[in-house]
This record gives sequence, structure tokens and C-alpha cells, in this order.
Amino acid sequence: MEYNTTRTDLILREYGRNFHKLVDHINGIKEKEKRNELSKTLVDMMKVTHPSLGDQSELEAKLWDDLYIMSDYSLDIDSPFPKPEKKSKGDASDRLHYPKSKIRYRHYGKKIELLIEEACKLKKEEDKEAAVIHIGKIMKSFFGMWNKESIDNKVIVENIKELSNNKLTIDIEKVKELNLFHKVTRERGSKSYHSKKHHHKSGHHKSNHYKSNRPFRKKRMQ
Repeated sequence: MEYNTTRTDLILREYGRNFHKLVDHINGIKEKEKRNELSKTLVDMMKVTHPSLGDQSELEAKLWDDLYIMSDYSLDIDSPFPKPEKKSKGDASDRLHYPKSKIRYRHYGKKIELLIEEACKLKKEEDKEAAVIHIGKIMKSFFGMWNKESIDNKVIVENIKELSNNKLTIDIEKVKELNLFHKVTRERGSKSYHSKKHHHKSGHHKSNHYKSNRPFRKKRMQ
């Protein structure tokens, strides 16, 4: 078990420790082609944590910048965008400002807490449930990045319930029966997670409502 006293500080706290570990792993790979492939996959995963659709090209550029920043600008890859200039640690004028509050589950990162905060603002119960499913998938994927064993769906539901102060929950039996928290992955040669979801047929689930992987479509992070 790692203790906080032995861990290095996170460069971008909002992404959590798992993302930083993945960047370090990619940075240590000798083959540049493999680094390029895994970097693209990681950026796709980073997209999932952003509930705002906004300007996609701007978001894409920001995520690639964040990837470089998490590597302390040492990552050697072929990015679709120019490598950002290295800034001093004190220069964070163009980054989002996150509260200094303690992150309760560091392996999930601050963005999960922000997603849950946005989900709590939803009015319709079906929208809240869709948000819980979306968040649950991300949390399960994050846990699986660096753990051989799988996290129990019940633990994810309990984590979401705790982080939302009991405002968000879902029937655990429904989660198990419909496999609602299946991991967010990107297979080689396949379309991205977002595009694949739009091609799912309604017969795959008991309700078309579960087809949506963007329950925050009209919401934007501040």
C-alpha cells in the first residue's frame, strides 16, 4: 500500500493519481509508435471526464496540453497539436481553478467529484440515474487501470452515494443485471467510446435511456 507521505505531488490534481501513473508508464515506453497509440487512448479517457461538449477542437487541444504537463513536458510523442511551452509552477493563470478542499477518493481525481456535483443539480430522476451510470463507468475504469482485481459495483454505488451526500444512488441489482458499470475502453482499430455508443441498438438494454453517455449534455463546468 502506498502512503501519502511517500507519494510525489500530483502536477494536475484534477486528474487524480491514476492518470499521472499512466502518463509515467507511457513516458517509459521505448517505442514511439506505442507511446503515440497509448497517448491517444489516454486522451480519449480524459475526454470522458469532461461533461461539457463545448468547442471540441479547443477541448482536444487542452487535453493534449494536459498530457504533456502531467509528464512535466518530457513526453516524446506525435501530437495533433503543437507541444505547449513549459511554464513555471506558479504560472497557472490559464487553468481552471479548483477548490483547495480535500479529495476524498484520490484515485478517482477531483473531476469525479465535480461530475457528481453537476449530477446533483439535475432535476429529473431519470437524468440523475443516467448520470450515476455514466459516473459509475468512469470510476470502474479508473480503478481497473492499476488494479488487477475488479472493484465491486456495490462499492462504486456506495462511493457515489457518499460523495453526493446521499443525493445520488441506483438499484444495485439493476446495475448487476444490465452490467451498467461496464468499463470505458477503447479497442485498437475501433471507433472511440463516444461514437460507438451512438450506434448501440435499443434492444441492448431495457431502456433507451441508458444509451446516453453524456447525461450532462446541457451542462458546462465552471
